[in-house]
Amino acid sequence: MARSTQMILLLLFGVCATFAQVSYTIRSGTLELTLSPNGRLTEAASTNGSWKRTIHGHTSLDGCREAPDVRTRKTADNGVEVVRQYVSDSTRNGGTIIERFAPDSNSIRWEVEIEGDANPWTTGITTTVEFPDTAGARFWTTWGDPNHLSAADRGEDAGVWHDPFEYRAFRNMHLVYGGHFGKAGGYSIPLFSTVYPDISTGLSLVMSPEDPLLDMHMITTGQGKVSQTRMYHRLERGKKVTFTMHLFLHDGDWRSIMAFVVERYPRYFHPPSRQALKVSGLGAYSSYEGDIDTTKYKAMGGIVNWKASFDFSYMGMFIPPVETDTTRWKRFDVTSEGELIEGQATYTTRAQLRHYAARMKELGFFTLNYFNVTEFGGASAFGKEVAFPKPEFNEESDTWTNPSSFLYNNFPGAILFGSHDHIGWHKLTPQLFMFPPVRFHDTPYYTWGHAIATDVGDSAYAAFLLDQAQRHVDELPEAHGIALDRIDWFNEYNWHADDGKSWIQDRPVRSLLNSFKGFVPHLGKIMHDAGKVIFCNPEMNRLDMMEYFDGVFNEFGYLGFNLNQSAFLTFYKPLICWTPDKATVLKSPDRFFQSHLVMGAFPMAPFPGNDHSIPPDPEVERYYLDYGRMFTALNGRTWVLTPGVIDIQDDIAVANLFAVGNTFVVPVVMGKDEKATVHIRKCGQLFHAGTVMVEMWYPGSANAMTKACKVERDELELTVPLKRDCAFLVIRPAGG
Repeated sequence: MARSTQMILLLLFGVCATFAQVSYTIRSGTLELTLSPNGRLTEAASTNGSWKRTIHGHTSLDGCREAPDVRTRKTADNGVEVVRQYVSDSTRNGGTIIERFAPDSNSIRWEVEIEGDANPWTTGITTTVEFPDTAGARFWTTWGDPNHLSAADRGEDAGVWHDPFEYRAFRNMHLVYGGHFGKAGGYSIPLFSTVYPDISTGLSLVMSPEDPLLDMHMITTGQGKVSQTRMYHRLERGKKVTFTMHLFLHDGDWRSIMAFVVERYPRYFHPPSRQALKVSGLGAYSSYEGDIDTTKYKAMGGIVNWKASFDFSYMGMFIPPVETDTTRWKRFDVTSEGELIEGQATYTTRAQLRHYAARMKELGFFTLNYFNVTEFGGASAFGKEVAFPKPEFNEESDTWTNPSSFLYNNFPGAILFGSHDHIGWHKLTPQLFMFPPVRFHDTPYYTWGHAIATDVGDSAYAAFLLDQAQRHVDELPEAHGIALDRIDWFNEYNWHADDGKSWIQDRPVRSLLNSFKGFVPHLGKIMHDAGKVIFCNPEMNRLDMMEYFDGVFNEFGYLGFNLNQSAFLTFYKPLICWTPDKATVLKSPDRFFQSHLVMGAFPMAPFPGNDHSIPPDPEVERYYLDYGRMFTALNGRTWVLTPGVIDIQDDIAVANLFAVGNTFVVPVVMGKDEKATVHIRKCGQLFHAGTVMVEMWYPGSANAMTKACKVERDELELTVPLKRDCAFLVIRPAGG
């Protein structure tokens, strides 16, 4: 009897041991993933057996050890659920991570749910994917520059444009999600791809822009390890933090990756306003209201004027509560550096602003008015900065004309008390950018024009700004919308408030990013219901911030890495990039304009009254006119993201393909020879015709070369001469 019992127990142990070693397989679309018995990724393969690679992947809590009792089970949706416990020996905190892998259309969805085990705390939440065999593998992400390995990796040509579509070998890199307007080492869409060009296959991981992302860094190694760490999330018992990722297999073209993201999250790419693509052209940042050479600026590609900031009374008080349309108020008379101009007093009225917008519209140009939700106050007759702490006010100063009085009497809770030693974002060293030290400030941040940084999470402040937006709609009906400045402040955390979601060191804080995400839907409703657009100046380029924006006007877009990061966000939205001076253009005029063309971006025009941007000058204007016809053709463009749709034989040049209605335009730029052979494929999807008319335009040439070309085997092959390293192709269906 005892011997029989012993045998049964041994058999049961063997069955349990066998069961414990069972791995898990998940299939979706063309991808098959294998998980080990303890729920870690071990292999990725194509479902047809043509591709297979060893990978390792899981999510963990930084500074914590994993408890041994991992629980893994199959789920009803043909997926797998993995439950792990983590404990920090140093802080005595811990938490539970539940990872779920499940089929999801043409990808495998990877969900991560974290819950702290006790009182609130925070640590990095890191998702790691490792490719042990990097032979033949190349890495790609939505970087600003494939040459930059970190924010510190800026040489003399840091601002020069480099092709962001290039794949690179795995290297040691430290990239920051969103980047920084003055630093390298950023990426604008939370994704990465491992591509095998020899077999035109790649595996990508995309994070959802719907996730509550705060600060996030991506660190890669030359050995094929990719770690993305999410920081400052509040972990506590009873409150779960959830993230969603997608793993999918694709061909070797970066367009396949972007097409997937656009299809999955369309509202982050497509503009909310139907008018958005019409508000297109070269940029200006001017308060000039005199006569302009309309013919010249139309020949350059048109004008979108972000009307320079100085029409408002002070930062935040954009349209003061004056009695009538003709009641004057004193403008913000400061220098470009934000210093009060002593003795100067200029004035404007609602009627004057309305007349300007109407006149620009009549000329065929566009006006965007200045808006800002992260800075308030500034140089005024009552002082050079908002007072802190609260001063005593007398009756004479206790009005809207005194920014200190208005702030303290209406929304003192809007003052930002920062949680990091940022010393002003433009002054950040690369080290401070990558590893910002925690410091709880007891005084406000003073910023441009002696304003202070503010937190739109304060409900009274938000209500005031929404009233200002409604005033724009009601009082300036001819303006096309607003441009939102200083998005870089959304990287800060206000330790005088608590959003219930973020945590710095040992205390609750309010993320200004969370504040903005709560505010912007209301701003969007006011503007979009009135048929107006919202552009933004993205000092940090992040997809998750783009849902309610219709276009981008990037103040630092003249730096190649900023141009590229913004371009990835604006496949279906207008992109205007700042041009600070003529030296920026004249350093290499053809490269300057061609980098904008190939990324579908518009530079600023040399426009009268431009503030800290390029002024009129005949020496530089001739180059604008050389390329003006091409920028005119780009008005209203959208990117064509059909995989494998275009390439240049032998990579002799760089090209892109855009749609403008039924017309397609192809900038072929930065050529290395006298001619280039362009292959356009899947022509049936594009042209719906067997013959197309192709026009070839060149810089400075008024005449176009036109010829009929036949589509053969669904492909159009064009060998085009290059002049000044460039050709601009305009393709229309024959008879169209």
